[in-house]
Amino acid sequence: MPDRFRILGIGDAKSRHFARWANRLAENGHEVHVASGRVNPRGELDGIHVHRFQELDPLLRVPFLRRFRMVPALTRLVARVQPDVVHSHYLMPYGYWTARAGLGPLVVSPWGKDAIVDAWQSPEAEERARIAIAPERALAYVVNSQALEDAAVRLGADRAKFHRVLWHARLDGYSPERADRSRWGALGWPDDAIVCLSLRNFRPYTNLDVLLRAFAAARQEVPELRLFSSAGGGWTRSEFEQLVAELGLEPYMAVQDVPAAELPSVTASADFAVTLADVDSSPASLLETMASRVPLVVGRAPSMEEWIQTGEGGEVVERRDVEAVTAAILKLARDPELRRSYGERNLREVHARFGDPTAQLEQVYAGVLGRT
Repeated sequence: MPDRFRILGIGDAKSRHFARWANRLAENGHEVHVASGRVNPRGELDGIHVHRFQELDPLLRVPFLRRFRMVPALTRLVARVQPDVVHSHYLMPYGYWTARAGLGPLVVSPWGKDAIVDAWQSPEAEERARIAIAPERALAYVVNSQALEDAAVRLGADRAKFHRVLWHARLDGYSPERADRSRWGALGWPDDAIVCLSLRNFRPYTNLDVLLRAFAAARQEVPELRLFSSAGGGWTRSEFEQLVAELGLEPYMAVQDVPAAELPSVTASADFAVTLADVDSSPASLLETMASRVPLVVGRAPSMEEWIQTGEGGEVVERRDVEAVTAAILKLARDPELRRSYGERNLREVHARFGDPTAQLEQVYAGVLGRT
């Protein structure tokens, strides 16, 4: 049995990925605390000790005062919880506040967009990100892609301290056996429908407008094509819906906020999936799609080609190139044998590389505390 740790995670507790990190460790017997300004409303942190910033200090509700009150509030929390390890998730604002408070023993996890894009938006953002990396104090870094490691090293992190752990994805439950094609019939789609799956939310950098235009063009040549989107949040939904109407796609697509328990079945039931995000770091949806034996069309972006290359599990395209995306969709739609071979490759690849993320996290913490 591994050592049991008391761990304090500081991050966005509304994030399903952050909840997965916490639950992995709690399920293995560790005492997990999380500190955040937001809380996941779906019950995904049941059994986790949740400390809301607003409850640590009521004045943290006031934006102007937050910058002065956050450090002492976190310091008091650590004094009360007395964690073995503090693990900060995201660089801004959570990692920045953690570093400013001088908390530790410290493990840092930059996430995809905040290290690869957001840190370089302005001199102020870069300075805050470099503080959050805490190069003088961080004892280890946990990332999920080479692209993310490279971005963190550019910010000052020591490459020798990095650990590659795919903690944010849960492959258990995702498998080809979860396929249930009857769900497409329930939408009124024909038995021979060729279903294209999109798992990205309504955000500018997910390029859903490109997907819609490419799907519309491809469906003119392959009428059996249908599009299913599980987007559940984001701030560009109105633009998305307007473009759907302009392209006349309503009869040929569906948008549903799919509960987590149903996602494995939805994913495995698709014929192929498309993701065109500008930036990402081994996204959980990508790995779960691969574990469902589903081929992919992916936009060229940091970390994506660490998993998919053209001819190896899918097709890689320029993210904003509608014609290229259309051609890739048509290539997969017209060739069921190609879809099968790509899907089989993805299933093998993701399981060969996934490992045991919970055990890997435990090894990181044990190493930080000198218990290995």
